[in-house]
Amino acid sequence: MSRRHKEAGYSLIELLVVIAILAIVMGVAAFSYRTAMRSTRVKQGLSDLYDGFTAARSRAIIQNGEISVAYNAGDKSITFTQNGTVLNRIVFSNTSTDPGRQAGDLDYHFEKYTVLRSSTREGATAITGLDVDGDGTNDNIPILAAAVSLTIQQTGFINGVGNASAILIMHQGDIDDNDTSGERQYALIIFSTGLLKKARFDASTGWELF
Repeated sequence: MSRRHKEAGYSLIELLVVIAILAIVMGVAAFSYRTAMRSTRVKQGLSDLYDGFTAARSRAIIQNGEISVAYNAGDKSITFTQNGTVLNRIVFSNTSTDPGRQAGDLDYHFEKYTVLRSSTREGATAITGLDVDGDGTNDNIPILAAAVSLTIQQTGFINGVGNASAILIMHQGDIDDNDTSGERQYALIIFSTGLLKKARFDASTGWELF
């Protein structure tokens, strides 16, 4: 007598369940990758800005010569210039289109999808709730607007920031998507003494130094 064997295989319901699980996993992976890339780009922009100011301040002191720092609203660049020579140019763009190094640039950085803002996501024009000078009280740090003109003196002091001002950096994708999940609001706080501090916004705790 012959024995009938049940054929091995998957039912339609099982296949649909597998496909649904794969879709969820791929969606989570894509979101995580996007989040990581956006964070990396904004942090890199902040780091290049920090390094630019640090190098320029050291040069101003060592060479005993002022350095001008200008934000050009046209090409969204921050340029460090000394005696007509461009020492460093950092271009922030809301797209991936790189305008390229200009003739005479000694150093050049392009920050794609990373933009400078004159106000926070919530519309504030200052960073608040943060004790930046360590005196135990929270400070009100104004955010520099699109037209920035600073001077790094031979002494290392910086004119044009009052006691302290901030340059705010965000990712264009977060602005377009109205994505508040990761926030990715970062700021470089510039003191008139030449001191620099990095700050970031956390949805649960507010602004914090890091």
